[in-house]
Amino acid sequence: MSQATLLWGGRFRKPPDPRMMRLSSAAGAHIRLAAQDIAGGKAHAAELARAGLLTAAESQAITAALDAIAQEVAAGTLAPGPGDEDIHTFVERVLVARIGATGAKLRAGRSRNDQAANNLKLYLREEARALGGLLATLLAAIADQSQAHAGSVCPGFTHLQSAQPVTFGHWLMAHGQALARDASRLQDWEKRTNLSPLGAAALAGSAIALRPELSAAAMGYDGPCENSVDAVGARDHVAEFLFVAAMLATNLSRLAEEVTLWTSRQFGWVVLDDAFATGSSIMPQKKNPDIAELSRGRAARLIGDLVAMLGALKGLPLAYNRDLAEDKRAAFDAVDVLSEVLPAFAGLVETMAAKPEVMRAQAGAGFALATEVADYLARKGVPFAEAHEITGALVRHCEEAGRELEDLDPAALAAIDPRLDADVRAVLTLDAAVAARCGHGGTAPERVREQVARFRHRLAEFEAWTKERRA
Repeated sequence: MSQATLLWGGRFRKPPDPRMMRLSSAAGAHIRLAAQDIAGGKAHAAELARAGLLTAAESQAITAALDAIAQEVAAGTLAPGPGDEDIHTFVERVLVARIGATGAKLRAGRSRNDQAANNLKLYLREEARALGGLLATLLAAIADQSQAHAGSVCPGFTHLQSAQPVTFGHWLMAHGQALARDASRLQDWEKRTNLSPLGAAALAGSAIALRPELSAAAMGYDGPCENSVDAVGARDHVAEFLFVAAMLATNLSRLAEEVTLWTSRQFGWVVLDDAFATGSSIMPQKKNPDIAELSRGRAARLIGDLVAMLGALKGLPLAYNRDLAEDKRAAFDAVDVLSEVLPAFAGLVETMAAKPEVMRAQAGAGFALATEVADYLARKGVPFAEAHEITGALVRHCEEAGRELEDLDPAALAAIDPRLDADVRAVLTLDAAVAARCGHGGTAPERVREQVARFRHRLAEFEAWTKERRA
């Protein structure tokens, strides 16, 4: 690499060593930021024209050349070469080669520091909405399955032990609600991060680009950053994006774990569509939930990306340091992982076939209706602590006798406690148990259907957000 292609080097007597440049250079890896670098360049050209450093004709020439570069990069006919240190160097090299000294004027009043911060902000803002669209598809699939199974009774678990019967639709919506919070986190993240760093220059602000609020508006930001040092030295917006990505992947991983259980022979609740499962190279009978398992593994990667970014930031002095270049590596990985996982998982959920009869057959196991007895006694005025003891004694009797709660006759019930009247048997059914949980947020089928309706309303608003496009 010759010094003429660098954005620095005037005070150096020797060219950079190739070993240093191999560590320092990343133009090829950062080609995905070319559109954002060019958008920032066009906004800066307008700023230089306002400052009187460019004529109207020069500003137009730069803008036209940058547009042409963007088109060629998008078409794959133009890419960084081995001598380009970074995406900024690449764009400037091509610009100067095409329009000469006029292109070289674009560097005035800005730094790679504010360019780098701006590029990744613009990129993540676009990707947040694109990922939101993929997440919305998954949420819609969950809502559809939940609606279809609002009345399908299945076991509910705590500690992975059978606890109380719920509906499968209610259980799926628990995952849907967690993932919907991730959707809202994407929106909240954008609100906090949508300030432009352009105009901060290296750290002190620019003595030339004095109207950063105008370039911010041109790029669709809400305004410029309040502090130039913070603008180039902060990466909490990247760390927060990585947290949202890691939290989303973690919530998805919990659903993945349950899908893995549900599709096992031991559970048998769900059958995966052949298009969203794989087989074994040696065992012909196998049908494996690979999408779920891969999603669990990818969650570990995104957690690692978040930890790596926080580690790079910890103890880092202001303002800009090259440690911050790790932001792009982690952010790109998070975007790439979610771009693969979300569509595959949406297809898995959309096409999976639940087996209500199997779930229902398991729903009462492990004395899952015991709470109905305790609630029955409480409604009759028995203090719940006492009702709990009575019900425990009833379960112990059933265990010793090898019987189920709902099979006990009136005499056996009265022998445990005279307040256990024969009418207790009316509450000892799966349908009665889920119907009784009819408060807001409960598992009663009508409440689940109402929950799905509210969920779809919020989902429609989120989908509209994903389709909005900024300048």
